Amino acid sequence: MIRALLLAAAVAAPAPVTTPLKSLEATAAGQPITPPPGPVEVKVSQTDIPAGGQIPPHKHPWPRYVYVISGRIQVDNLVTGQSYELKAGDASIDPVDQWHQARALDGAPARLIAIDQVPPGATNLIRKAP
Repeated sequence: MIRALLLAAAVAAPAPVTTPLKSLEATAAGQPITPPPGPVEVKVSQTDIPAGGQIPPHKHPWPRYVYVISGRIQVDNLVTGQSYELKAGDASIDPVDQWHQARALDGAPARLIAIDQVPPGATNLIRKAP
């Protein structure tokens, strides 16, 4: 009897649903996605940009995968002069080896999740000297 109830509950439970959100083939600057060669370490980080705040100029040696959890940001590529906006639910790949910066928009904070693939022990963030 218990087995039949467990089986019925398993059959009645809703199945997980996976919805593709975006497929990316290049960085935001149009560069091919090329992770570092050899073994990699995957690092996941969260960045909170306060209302009116910004991420100062920086660059990445390898692709950085970014997902916006909340808020809206503007990313300015200081090499190409291009700017683009990302809002909650958007995904992007930061430019590789190009100085860029980001700022929160609309007088509201923004929260980002970043995923990096780097050689073990390495960092994927180079800050520009003031």
